[in-house]
Amino acid sequence: MQTYIKVIELKSFTKASRHLNMSQPSVSFHIRNLEEYFQTTLIDRSPKRFQPTQTGEIVYERARQMLGILQKARVEVQEYHNQIRGTIRIGASYTVGEYILPYLLKAFDETYPSVDLNVTIKNTEQINRGILHHELDIGLVEGKVDKKELSSFPFKEDEMVIVVPEFHPLRDKGEITFDDLQSHTWVSREEGSGTRAVMESILANYNISPGKIITIGSNHGVIEGVKQGLGLSVISRTVVEQSHVESLILPIPFIKTASRFFSCVFPVNEREISKNVSVFIQLLENFTKEL
Repeated sequence: MQTYIKVIELKSFTKASRHLNMSQPSVSFHIRNLEEYFQTTLIDRSPKRFQPTQTGEIVYERARQMLGILQKARVEVQEYHNQIRGTIRIGASYTVGEYILPYLLKAFDETYPSVDLNVTIKNTEQINRGILHHELDIGLVEGKVDKKELSSFPFKEDEMVIVVPEFHPLRDKGEITFDDLQSHTWVSREEGSGTRAVMESILANYNISPGKIITIGSNHGVIEGVKQGLGLSVISRTVVEQSHVESLILPIPFIKTASRFFSCVFPVNEREISKNVSVFIQLLENFTKEL
Protein backbone atom coordinates (compact mmCIF):
# COMPACT_ATOMS: atom_id res chain seq x y z
CA MET A 1 0.00 0.00 0.00
CA GLN A 2 2.82 2.41 0.89
CA THR A 3 4.54 1.62 -2.41
CA TYR A 4 1.30 2.18 -4.33
CA ILE A 5 0.70 5.56 -2.66
CA LYS A 6 4.20 6.72 -3.54
CA VAL A 7 3.89 5.56 -7.17
CA ILE A 8 0.63 7.50 -7.58
CA GLU A 9 1.97 10.65 -5.89
CA LEU A 10 5.24 10.68 -7.86
CA LYS A 11 3.59 9.41 -11.07
CA SER A 12 6.55 7.16 -11.73
CA PHE A 13 7.76 3.68 -10.82
CA THR A 14 11.36 4.87 -11.12
CA LYS A 15 10.93 7.88 -8.81
CA ALA A 16 9.02 5.75 -6.30
CA SER A 17 11.76 3.14 -6.23
CA ARG A 18 14.38 5.82 -5.53
CA HIS A 19 12.27 7.44 -2.81
CA LEU A 20 11.59 4.10 -1.09
CA ASN A 21 15.14 2.82 -1.64
CA MET A 22 13.78 -0.22 -3.48
CA SER A 23 14.54 -1.74 -6.84
CA GLN A 24 12.15 -0.89 -9.65
CA PRO A 25 11.25 -4.59 -10.16
CA SER A 26 10.23 -4.74 -6.49
CA VAL A 27 7.97 -1.70 -6.94
CA SER A 28 6.39 -3.27 -10.02
CA PHE A 29 5.93 -6.53 -8.10
CA HIS A 30 4.08 -4.72 -5.29
CA ILE A 31 1.72 -3.01 -7.73
CA ARG A 32 1.10 -6.23 -9.63
CA ASN A 33 0.26 -8.03 -6.39
CA LEU A 34 -2.24 -5.31 -5.48
CA GLU A 35 -3.89 -5.52 -8.89
CA GLU A 36 -4.17 -9.30 -8.53
CA TYR A 37 -5.60 -8.93 -5.04
CA PHE A 38 -8.26 -6.42 -6.10
CA GLN A 39 -8.71 -8.06 -9.51
CA THR A 40 -8.56 -4.72 -11.31
CA THR A 41 -6.14 -2.46 -13.13
CA LEU A 42 -5.04 0.26 -10.72
CA ILE A 43 -2.89 2.45 -12.99
CA ASP A 44 -3.37 3.53 -16.59
CA ARG A 45 0.16 3.09 -17.95
CA SER A 46 -0.43 3.92 -21.60
CA PRO A 47 2.45 5.64 -23.49
CA LYS A 48 0.98 9.15 -23.11
CA ARG A 49 -0.43 9.01 -19.59
CA PHE A 50 0.30 7.72 -16.11
CA GLN A 51 -2.65 8.04 -13.76
CA PRO A 52 -4.83 5.92 -11.48
CA THR A 53 -7.91 4.31 -12.96
CA GLN A 54 -11.27 4.89 -11.28
CA THR A 55 -10.79 1.79 -9.13
CA GLY A 56 -7.19 2.87 -8.60
CA GLU A 57 -8.45 6.15 -7.09
CA ILE A 58 -10.61 4.19 -4.64
CA VAL A 59 -7.68 2.04 -3.53
CA TYR A 60 -5.42 5.12 -3.27
CA GLU A 61 -7.84 6.95 -0.92
CA ARG A 62 -8.36 3.86 1.24
CA ALA A 63 -4.64 3.13 1.34
CA ARG A 64 -3.95 6.62 2.71
CA GLN A 65 -6.62 6.09 5.35
CA MET A 66 -5.23 2.70 6.36
CA LEU A 67 -1.68 3.98 6.74
CA GLY A 68 -3.02 6.89 8.78
CA ILE A 69 -4.86 4.48 11.07
CA LEU A 70 -1.72 2.33 11.40
CA GLN A 71 0.24 5.41 12.50
CA LYS A 72 -2.50 6.20 15.03
CA ALA A 73 -2.28 2.66 16.41
CA ARG A 74 1.48 3.03 16.93
CA VAL A 75 0.96 6.34 18.77
CA GLU A 76 -1.82 4.89 20.95
CA VAL A 77 0.29 1.89 21.97
CA GLN A 78 3.10 4.26 22.87
CA GLU A 79 0.67 6.40 24.88
CA TYR A 80 -0.59 3.31 26.73
CA HIS A 81 2.90 2.37 27.86
CA ASN A 82 4.18 5.88 28.48
CA GLN A 83 1.09 7.76 29.63
CA ILE A 84 0.99 11.29 28.20
CA ARG A 85 3.78 10.93 25.69
CA GLY A 86 4.06 10.45 21.96
CA THR A 87 2.97 12.90 19.27
CA ILE A 88 -0.08 14.94 18.34
CA ARG A 89 -0.43 15.75 14.64
CA ILE A 90 -2.21 19.10 14.61
CA GLY A 91 -3.53 20.70 11.45
CA ALA A 92 -4.42 24.39 11.35
CA SER A 93 -5.71 26.73 8.70
CA TYR A 94 -3.50 29.75 8.04
CA THR A 95 -5.28 32.34 10.20
CA VAL A 96 -5.52 30.04 13.21
CA GLY A 97 -2.07 28.52 12.71
CA GLU A 98 -0.25 31.81 12.37
CA TYR A 99 -2.03 33.94 14.97
CA ILE A 100 -3.79 31.75 17.58
CA LEU A 101 -2.20 28.29 17.66
CA PRO A 102 1.21 29.44 19.04
CA TYR A 103 -0.50 30.52 22.30
CA LEU A 104 -2.21 27.12 22.61
CA LEU A 105 1.00 25.23 21.83
CA LYS A 106 2.87 27.09 24.55
CA ALA A 107 0.16 26.37 27.13
CA PHE A 108 0.05 22.67 26.18
CA ASP A 109 3.83 22.26 26.08
CA GLU A 110 4.23 23.78 29.55
CA THR A 111 1.77 21.22 30.96
CA TYR A 112 2.76 18.16 28.88
CA PRO A 113 6.42 18.61 27.90
CA SER A 114 6.82 14.92 26.95
CA VAL A 115 4.34 15.18 24.07
CA ASP A 116 5.78 16.13 20.69
CA LEU A 117 3.67 18.60 18.71
CA ASN A 118 3.73 18.20 14.94
CA VAL A 119 1.94 21.10 13.24
CA THR A 120 0.77 21.30 9.61
CA ILE A 121 -0.53 24.63 8.30
CA LYS A 122 -2.67 24.50 5.16
CA ASN A 123 -6.04 25.87 4.11
CA THR A 124 -9.29 24.72 5.73
CA GLU A 125 -10.25 22.24 3.02
CA GLN A 126 -6.83 20.55 3.12
CA ILE A 127 -6.88 20.26 6.93
CA ASN A 128 -10.34 18.65 6.92
CA ARG A 129 -9.16 16.20 4.26
CA GLY A 130 -6.09 15.35 6.34
CA ILE A 131 -8.27 14.39 9.30
CA LEU A 132 -10.57 12.32 7.08
CA HIS A 133 -7.51 10.43 5.80
CA HIS A 134 -6.17 9.99 9.37
CA GLU A 135 -3.03 11.91 8.43
CA LEU A 136 -3.85 14.48 11.14
CA ASP A 137 -5.26 13.87 14.62
CA ILE A 138 -7.04 17.19 15.14
CA GLY A 139 -7.65 20.38 13.19
CA LEU A 140 -8.26 24.04 13.99
CA VAL A 141 -9.94 25.70 11.04
CA GLU A 142 -11.96 28.71 9.90
CA GLY A 143 -15.73 28.49 9.64
CA LYS A 144 -18.18 25.65 10.19
CA VAL A 145 -17.43 22.08 9.18
CA ASP A 146 -20.20 20.35 7.24
CA LYS A 147 -18.84 16.83 6.90
CA LYS A 148 -20.74 13.99 8.54
CA GLU A 149 -17.50 12.03 9.06
CA LEU A 150 -16.10 14.82 11.28
CA SER A 151 -17.10 16.30 14.64
CA SER A 152 -16.42 19.93 15.47
CA PHE A 153 -17.14 22.70 17.93
CA PRO A 154 -16.51 26.47 17.71
CA PHE A 155 -13.87 27.89 20.03
CA LYS A 156 -13.48 31.56 19.04
CA GLU A 157 -15.50 34.16 17.16
CA ASP A 158 -13.65 36.14 14.52
CA GLU A 159 -14.79 39.34 12.79
CA MET A 160 -14.03 39.89 9.11
CA VAL A 161 -13.19 43.43 7.98
CA ILE A 162 -12.66 45.24 4.68
CA VAL A 163 -9.14 46.60 4.22
CA VAL A 164 -8.25 49.25 1.65
CA PRO A 165 -4.84 50.67 0.58
CA GLU A 166 -3.84 53.92 2.24
CA PHE A 167 -4.02 55.99 -0.95
CA HIS A 168 -6.94 54.22 -2.64
CA PRO A 169 -9.53 56.48 -4.38
CA LEU A 170 -12.28 55.13 -2.11
CA ARG A 171 -10.69 56.95 0.82
CA ASP A 172 -11.31 60.29 -0.92
CA LYS A 173 -15.06 59.69 -1.14
CA GLY A 174 -17.17 61.63 1.31
CA GLU A 175 -19.80 58.92 1.18
CA ILE A 176 -19.14 55.61 -0.55
CA THR A 177 -21.95 54.40 -2.81
CA PHE A 178 -22.73 50.98 -4.28
CA ASP A 179 -21.39 52.10 -7.69
CA ASP A 180 -18.12 53.23 -6.10
CA LEU A 181 -17.34 49.60 -5.16
CA GLN A 182 -17.62 48.18 -8.68
CA SER A 183 -14.72 47.09 -10.90
CA HIS A 184 -11.95 47.37 -8.31
CA THR A 185 -9.12 44.87 -7.86
CA TRP A 186 -9.54 42.60 -4.83
CA VAL A 187 -6.77 40.60 -3.17
CA SER A 188 -7.91 37.15 -2.08
CA ARG A 189 -6.66 33.99 -0.40
CA GLU A 190 -6.57 30.77 -2.46
CA GLU A 191 -9.46 28.39 -3.26
CA GLY A 192 -10.30 26.21 -0.25
CA SER A 193 -9.49 28.98 2.23
CA GLY A 194 -12.18 29.92 4.75
CA THR A 195 -11.17 33.57 4.37
CA ARG A 196 -11.74 33.44 0.62
CA ALA A 197 -15.14 31.83 1.12
CA VAL A 198 -16.23 34.75 3.32
CA MET A 199 -14.97 37.33 0.81
CA GLU A 200 -16.75 35.62 -2.07
CA SER A 201 -19.95 35.51 -0.02
CA ILE A 202 -19.79 39.26 0.72
CA LEU A 203 -19.13 40.13 -2.93
CA ALA A 204 -22.03 37.94 -4.05
CA ASN A 205 -24.48 39.13 -1.38
CA TYR A 206 -23.89 42.80 -2.21
CA ASN A 207 -23.63 42.28 -6.00
CA ILE A 208 -20.11 43.69 -6.10
CA SER A 209 -18.34 42.88 -9.38
CA PRO A 210 -14.54 42.88 -9.07
CA GLY A 211 -12.54 44.15 -12.01
CA LYS A 212 -9.86 41.61 -11.12
CA ILE A 213 -8.99 39.17 -8.33
CA ILE A 214 -5.38 38.62 -7.29
CA THR A 215 -4.86 35.39 -5.35
CA ILE A 216 -2.17 35.15 -2.66
CA GLY A 217 -1.75 32.01 -0.57
CA SER A 218 -1.09 33.55 2.84
CA ASN A 219 -2.56 36.16 5.18
CA HIS A 220 0.73 38.01 5.38
CA GLY A 221 0.87 38.15 1.59
CA VAL A 222 -2.66 39.55 1.39
CA ILE A 223 -1.90 42.24 3.98
CA GLU A 224 1.32 43.21 2.21
CA GLY A 225 -0.52 43.30 -1.11
CA VAL A 226 -3.08 45.73 0.28
CA LYS A 227 -0.34 47.83 1.88
CA GLN A 228 1.41 48.06 -1.51
CA GLY A 229 -1.80 49.22 -3.19
CA LEU A 230 -2.72 46.05 -5.11
CA GLY A 231 -6.36 46.27 -4.14
CA LEU A 232 -9.06 45.77 -1.51
CA SER A 233 -9.57 42.65 0.58
CA VAL A 234 -11.73 41.01 3.23
CA ILE A 235 -9.66 39.50 6.02
CA SER A 236 -9.75 38.55 9.69
CA ARG A 237 -9.58 41.37 12.24
CA THR A 238 -7.25 39.08 14.21
CA VAL A 239 -4.78 39.13 11.29
CA VAL A 240 -5.08 42.92 10.93
CA GLU A 241 -4.48 43.55 14.63
CA GLN A 242 -1.57 41.11 14.86
CA SER A 243 -0.03 42.79 11.79
CA HIS A 244 -0.55 46.26 13.37
CA VAL A 245 -2.29 47.66 10.29
CA GLU A 246 -5.63 48.72 11.77
CA SER A 247 -5.38 51.91 9.69
CA LEU A 248 -6.15 49.81 6.57
CA ILE A 249 -9.67 49.02 7.82
CA LEU A 250 -12.34 51.02 6.00
CA PRO A 251 -15.90 50.70 7.35
CA ILE A 252 -18.49 50.82 4.57
CA PRO A 253 -21.89 51.72 6.12
CA PHE A 254 -24.15 49.67 3.85
CA ILE A 255 -22.00 46.51 4.06
CA LYS A 256 -22.40 44.39 7.18
CA THR A 257 -19.17 42.44 7.39
CA ALA A 258 -19.49 38.87 8.58
CA SER A 259 -18.38 37.18 11.75
CA ARG A 260 -17.33 33.56 11.71
CA PHE A 261 -16.08 31.03 14.19
CA PHE A 262 -12.84 29.14 14.37
CA SER A 263 -13.66 25.44 14.81
CA CYS A 264 -11.91 22.47 16.35
CA VAL A 265 -12.28 19.39 14.12
CA PHE A 266 -11.69 15.73 14.93
CA PRO A 267 -12.96 12.27 13.86
CA VAL A 268 -16.62 11.59 14.62
CA ASN A 269 -15.71 8.14 16.01
CA GLU A 270 -14.54 8.66 19.62
CA ARG A 271 -12.46 5.47 19.45
CA GLU A 272 -10.20 7.21 16.93
CA ILE A 273 -9.40 10.03 19.40
CA SER A 274 -6.22 9.32 21.36
CA LYS A 275 -5.67 10.26 24.99
CA ASN A 276 -3.24 12.99 23.92
CA VAL A 277 -5.81 14.54 21.59
CA SER A 278 -8.48 14.39 24.32
CA VAL A 279 -6.20 16.35 26.61
CA PHE A 280 -5.54 18.92 23.87
CA ILE A 281 -9.31 19.29 23.28
CA GLN A 282 -9.79 19.89 27.01
CA LEU A 283 -7.15 22.62 26.91
CA LEU A 284 -8.92 24.23 23.96
CA GLU A 285 -12.28 24.13 25.74
CA ASN A 286 -10.71 25.87 28.75
CA PHE A 287 -9.23 28.46 26.37
CA THR A 288 -12.74 29.04 24.98
CA LYS A 289 -14.16 29.69 28.46
CA GLU A 290 -11.50 32.34 29.09
CA LEU A 291 -12.56 34.38 26.04
